[in-house]
Amino acid sequence: MVINNIYFIDHYLKKLGIQDKEQAAQFFAWILCWHDIGKFAHSFQQLYRHEALNIFNEPTRHYEKIAHTTLGYMLWNSWLSECPELFPPSSLSVRKSKRVMALWMPVTTGHHGRPPEAIQELDHFRQQDKDAARDFLLRIKALFPLITLPEAWDEDEGIDQFQQLSWFISAAVVLADWTGSASRYFPRTAEKMPVDTYWQQALAKAQTAITLFPSAANVSAFTDIETLFPFIQHPTPLQQKALELDINVDGAQLFILEDVTGAGKTEAALILAHRLMAAGKAQGLYFGLPTMATANAMFERMANTWLALYQPDSRPSLILAHSARRLMDRFNQSIWSVTLSGTEEPDEAQPYSQGCAAWFADSNKKALLAEVGVGTLDQAMMAVMPFKHNNLRLLGLSNKILLADEIHACDAWMSRILEGLIERQASNGNATILLSATLSQQQRDKLVAAFSRGVRRSVQAPLLGHDDYPWLTQVTQTELISQRVDTRKEVERCVDIGWLHSEEACLERIGEAVEKGNCIAWIRNSVDDAIRIYRQLQLSKVVATENLLLFHSRFAFHDRQRIESQTLNLFGKQSGAQRAGKVIIATQVIEQSLDIDCDEMISDLAPVDLLIQRAGRLQRHIRDRNGLVKKSGQDERETPVLRILAPEWDDAPRENWLSSAMRNSAYVYPDHGRMWLTQRILREQGTIRMPQSARLLIESVYGEDVNMPVGFAKTE
Repeated sequence: MVINNIYFIDHYLKKLGIQDKEQAAQFFAWILCWHDIGKFAHSFQQLYRHEALNIFNEPTRHYEKIAHTTLGYMLWNSWLSECPELFPPSSLSVRKSKRVMALWMPVTTGHHGRPPEAIQELDHFRQQDKDAARDFLLRIKALFPLITLPEAWDEDEGIDQFQQLSWFISAAVVLADWTGSASRYFPRTAEKMPVDTYWQQALAKAQTAITLFPSAANVSAFTDIETLFPFIQHPTPLQQKALELDINVDGAQLFILEDVTGAGKTEAALILAHRLMAAGKAQGLYFGLPTMATANAMFERMANTWLALYQPDSRPSLILAHSARRLMDRFNQSIWSVTLSGTEEPDEAQPYSQGCAAWFADSNKKALLAEVGVGTLDQAMMAVMPFKHNNLRLLGLSNKILLADEIHACDAWMSRILEGLIERQASNGNATILLSATLSQQQRDKLVAAFSRGVRRSVQAPLLGHDDYPWLTQVTQTELISQRVDTRKEVERCVDIGWLHSEEACLERIGEAVEKGNCIAWIRNSVDDAIRIYRQLQLSKVVATENLLLFHSRFAFHDRQRIESQTLNLFGKQSGAQRAGKVIIATQVIEQSLDIDCDEMISDLAPVDLLIQRAGRLQRHIRDRNGLVKKSGQDERETPVLRILAPEWDDAPRENWLSSAMRNSAYVYPDHGRMWLTQRILREQGTIRMPQSARLLIESVYGEDVNMPVGFAKTE
């Protein structure tokens, strides 16, 4: 693995000071030989009860209670650490060498996805077990004459560097263990032989085994926007900024792209990503989205673009990373090398532009190791959370650009994890690109602060005014560049606000829309409310059953895909006469990333940033009075109005202001003060005018200086 620099393991060992590749390979192989020393425990050996072991007259130790990873770490702490003859040669004293070895032991013994536990119980090891482990390690040490412990590993800077890189090295240990445990390459043998003989045989087999790892793809040069997006003849202002930004700076970078729907944020982000990759600052990217539905939609979009990121003779992989990806037919059909042999060529019958090596696809733990990933943001977030095998996810994100879309959709808990992820990306020298329609000053401050912690520099986000939108922020280790982005006339929107205070009024409005031949959506905050209203409409006969659609997240994945396709057919950009009189009762599944276009819309009261997103699905494309798409000109439909179901307005609301009128909404969005502030600012403004009022709306709800009613102090 080191000789071939698989997943940059040679690169990380060089950073630790082992510059010679052969020496690095020997050290990595030697430290790997420590990983299973816990299996010398008598309790582990009892798992295979053979008469030659002479154990039938002894009580069985309950091995299941303590994993062999922890047993190995325990053996080091209590016995092997006092055997300096096992340590590599070094100019360090025995005491300091022991301290350095103690850094490496959790990395190698904790090879099953989590660190070993530090316990002192030793009754799992007899003296003969400890002697056998020591004898084995002495023999192993003799196989690697080049190993040493550099002095720098006992210095503060070296320890800090080790702690940073140990996540990646421990992940490489996991991959090596998985590969070395594959019986197809290393069949079990009962034949006794000298250690050096077995080692030579294993080396020959390893040459075949490492072909299991898909070869790294070579990044293509960035030439122009048409290479990635042939359909773009004239870049949007945001895309033009992405083409012009100076990215040739050392170290990590953070980009925050804030713009309205239709401004081409996705394309701008991918332009930046390709430029960074072509400049040698990354080998791939991971595109994280808030939901599986939005991830599926992005996967479809990326399938037509991602191959242009790499040279034609490369074999990169595009993977879909979320828990239900195996239910997506298009992804399943893209997988090649299905036997996991690592030696087969891609199936030429497969559309190669959608290919993914099966080695990446057999586990979400390895998904982020693929060159290009599209999935839910939580798959990346688990890299900085105490999840099993989070080190593999960190290795997957190393030398990658993280793109996070719709970050305004993150709640307070997810936002904090995202900040930790940005900090980790920055500390590893990687770039992060964040996309959002709207961000508050407070959110932006926290994101920039997270990056600053990662690069260990003091950088502060500028204070923006209400007119500072759309906006692009670029943060490096030395400076922060913040600039306004122009807006195209085509994406400027003005949506009037209307208020409804009962479900009966909403149903009446749906009936009026159907009678006029308009299509209408009602976005509900809870699945239960959506189902109940859907059934009421079925019974009322206001809408014919064939014209009524229900869409929420509780459907089985297969049904959800079918309904999503039906929704896009009836309400999507290319829909025509078939949209007339159609009604969709949906939840938050349609508020982001689905390109739907309704003539009319009702929404339950929600936080202002989500209402802005929902309004983006109202008269999204230019159409004539019959609902047919126009290439240019004015929309011929009635003025767009977002009608919001909300409690009656109350200047001095009580604590139950929301829950008494909309119980389920109060549960879904527990910060009732923000909901009240949303209603207040939208009542005052009467419209959602984008991009002009974006900052005003967001800061009026999420700003640090807003006046929260006393009754909502507990819900903040």
